[in-house]
Amino acid sequence: MIASIRWTFTVALVAVSVASVAPAAESTAEADRQAVQQVCGHCHTVDVFLNKPRAWERWNDVFADMTQRGATGTDEQLTRVTRFFLENLTLVNVNSSPADELKWVLGVRDDVMQTILARREHQPFRNLEELRGVAGVDGQVLEQRKSRISF
Repeated sequence: MIASIRWTFTVALVAVSVASVAPAAESTAEADRQAVQQVCGHCHTVDVFLNKPRAWERWNDVFADMTQRGATGTDEQLTRVTRFFLENLTLVNVNSSPADELKWVLGVRDDVMQTILARREHQPFRNLEELRGVAGVDGQVLEQRKSRISF
């Protein structure tokens, strides 16, 4: 059954676990990319947006526009598209972005996210090194995504 595109954190977070705990991350990443091609590639190439990271709020505006223009996908495709954009094209500020966005972009568990939130309330993070110092933060994920993380 084809569903209208519905990109919200509620749908994404209920349907998908954080990528850092996915057992076959490489095959998942490729399947996510294929879903993006299937859903978004009907009207334009994916190259249109691959080098244009944005805040999640802005991506939601783009998704709403594409839905109005007729973009559709299955629930599984939409889940994969959501994960792809969160993990690959969403910009965050560690000291001000919402917890759900940080969790996805940083690829951390809920307990690690809570530690980050508590820390930033009392002492804002200044750089990636300080963020790497939080137990449970994967340095490799930070390295891969550092161009989309600000402070």
